[in-house]
Amino acid sequence: MTNAQKHRIVLFIPNVSWLNERLLMSVPHSIAILSSILRDKFHVEIVDATANNLSPGQCKSMLQSIRPDAVLFSGLATFHHPKSIHYAIKIAKEACPDVVTVLGGIYPTIQPEVAARDKNVDFVFLGHAEERVSDFLEAVFKGDLGVLKKMPGIGFHEPVTGQFICNPVKTVIGQVKDQVKPDYTLMDLTPYLVTDSLIGPTKTVSSVLVAPILTSYGCPFECNFCATRTISGRLVAYRPLDDIFEEMDYFVSAYGVKVFKLSDDNLLLKRERIEAICKEFQGKRWGDDVCWKTGGLMAKLLDEQLLEMLAGSGCTEIVISVESGSERVHREIIKKRIVLGDVPRIVRKCKELGVLIRGTFVIGFPGERWDEIRQTFAFAEECDFDLCHFLIATPLPATELYEQARKSGVLTDDFTLIDPVISGFNTGFIETDEFTAQELAILRAFEWDRINFKTPEKTETIAKMYNMTPEQLRNHRKYTRSVLGHIR
Repeated sequence: MTNAQKHRIVLFIPNVSWLNERLLMSVPHSIAILSSILRDKFHVEIVDATANNLSPGQCKSMLQSIRPDAVLFSGLATFHHPKSIHYAIKIAKEACPDVVTVLGGIYPTIQPEVAARDKNVDFVFLGHAEERVSDFLEAVFKGDLGVLKKMPGIGFHEPVTGQFICNPVKTVIGQVKDQVKPDYTLMDLTPYLVTDSLIGPTKTVSSVLVAPILTSYGCPFECNFCATRTISGRLVAYRPLDDIFEEMDYFVSAYGVKVFKLSDDNLLLKRERIEAICKEFQGKRWGDDVCWKTGGLMAKLLDEQLLEMLAGSGCTEIVISVESGSERVHREIIKKRIVLGDVPRIVRKCKELGVLIRGTFVIGFPGERWDEIRQTFAFAEECDFDLCHFLIATPLPATELYEQARKSGVLTDDFTLIDPVISGFNTGFIETDEFTAQELAILRAFEWDRINFKTPEKTETIAKMYNMTPEQLRNHRKYTRSVLGHIR
């Protein structure tokens, strides 16, 4: 089949500024995965309204020019961007009334019925795209309703009765035989790479490019607030190391990337893999001036030898997901495997090695006492991280925390993740006899400011970590205090 005969598919990335939602300049990894899977069988184009700051009118014009047979959207989060995604789907239908719209990703995977309430959504696609999405699209283009009704992980309204049909997924990403290397060649990633800051790509101090890399997907652990088990299952899918290194080659050669951020759910699960990655950096494959950082790591997997290996390979910053400073909260509520006594040791070793270290904490779980919340802040302060992040427990659908909160009646009356009053993990939705949502927001905002900015030296370090000027950081702190961390 020639390229002219192939069905035309558009991968659409909405512009969150249309609805004044929080700007998260995150490389569209899922779109790159779809591009890699679909390009052989279909004619694929990408409309990236975020990177190119496109208006709704410009998007409509592009779609009308392309005349796609289907437009695919990826709902990357349960909140932050659902409104923008649905608005983009509306734009697609207005531009091309007969086009097939498909909404996949995290959001419809854990809330398919909610995502499908939008009458402009023709299909919701649950779970991973590998090994499934091409067959699905071919059935759509053939109009084979019988096949679609039997496909796992597909949801749609039956044309005659209007009944919502949604089959559960049968496989998870960890069962996929061949992991897909992302294809970024149809996108200009520069706007996504120019900053690792909170304030967006146009106001950064440095033009050093930062590229996120996922070397694996999934998590085998049982933290009660995490939806990863629903999204990816408990199996972990590991990408071939050669594919990962070739992806890094591409970022360096095509964009001049100087920093990589390895953002896996559990980067350290396989010791031999992290050792191989460190060895590649030590070998200077990408040059003397290329370094790397990590996403959240499990403290129990970090020993002194591994920390020395990370530092020796050019790792300049790590993040430890601590969550709580209370052993009881870890054991009885969160179900997170951590020994709190390991954390100060890790912080001290990082400072000895010259590796910056962030700690992330979560407060406001059902069953958590006020004194345990205060204990978390005290523990964070005692550890003396270079930077601490404090989040408020948010009951994501399809998590144990969500079910506990619903059953115990501790959610605020206006709770919703589709059209939240204020979006993000800075907002309290859970209220108990121990605390209110407002108390959590006030405490979080002011303790974040007090603990992180105790000295001029710490403040200077954090400005560099945020990639801000001192004036920008002062304004950011002031704004955080004034709105209690809420980002409308």
